[in-house]
Amino acid sequence: MIHKFDALVLGGGAAGLLCAIEAGKRGRRVAVLEHADRVGKKILISGGGRCNFTNVHCQPDNFISGNEHFAKSALARYTPADFIALVEKHRIPYHEKTLGQLFCDRSAQDIIDLLESECRAAGVQIFLQSRIREVQRTSEFVVHSESGEFRAPALVVATGGLSIPRWARRRSAMSWLTNSD
Repeated sequence: MIHKFDALVLGGGAAGLLCAIEAGKRGRRVAVLEHADRVGKKILISGGGRCNFTNVHCQPDNFISGNEHFAKSALARYTPADFIALVEKHRIPYHEKTLGQLFCDRSAQDIIDLLESECRAAGVQIFLQSRIREVQRTSEFVVHSESGEFRAPALVVATGGLSIPRWARRRSAMSWLTNSD
């Protein structure tokens, strides 16, 4: 089956979902393709399960980039205050910890619920268990996945990086055990 959209977002994590929401709010027909069986899995483990969702002191100077103006532009368009307003709109209780870090009082699941709710409101379609097999670029992007073929003139890759891989956790624990007194 061929699905046509204005934009495709590969990855259903925090960045991918927020990108999809903002595009959807601008009237774009957006699809999020996520390989897992649910969105936001890494959000659940962030901040010890409480999700460190932003930092009130986040400024362009805190970022390293080949383009020194990128962080200035990005943070001018969507500030920590913008996300805090979204958290407050959804009545998620939160608290500030050290150095301006904001965490959910209850659970990181609150942030996932917020993002899913905002996706629904923006008309974003989420396709779970959609492993990407191939991405092509002709006159538009063509993504082949287990959920079908997706086409759109815009593509965002928001697949993130690996969380701590199992082997690295084991090696780190072994190192700690062997180096401890």
